[in-house]
Amino acid sequence: MIQDWDDAYTNGAYIADGESYPAKWEALAQAFRDKMPVEGRAELDLRYGPAARERLDLFRPAGAAKGLAIFVHGGYWMKFDKSSWSHLAAGALQRGWAVCLPGYTLAPEARIADIVRQVASAIRFAADRV
Repeated sequence: MIQDWDDAYTNGAYIADGESYPAKWEALAQAFRDKMPVEGRAELDLRYGPAARERLDLFRPAGAAKGLAIFVHGGYWMKFDKSSWSHLAAGALQRGWAVCLPGYTLAPEARIADIVRQVASAIRFAADRV
């Protein structure tokens, strides 16, 4: 049985050099975000709702999209945002899928039910564009 929930969700503490990973992910994501608009294959920070973090990034494959893949970032709903994970869209894009990375209001400002509603709104918005 879990006794310390903070510890249970602090995965980085149990990975060698774990504290360095977020900066590495950020650099990879930023390089990807810099490249994709130049290729005309990214729509960044599209507003899909009224809250400050209700923005999404939509990446498109080189040709017609087979459909839409969604990547909802983790962070225990308390940290990170869509921009930290942009580079993870590369695999689906290479296989012909458009990829949406929705942002959402983080906990504790939002409850999980609120986050789910925001992500559902983002998916509807992105699907309409694809």
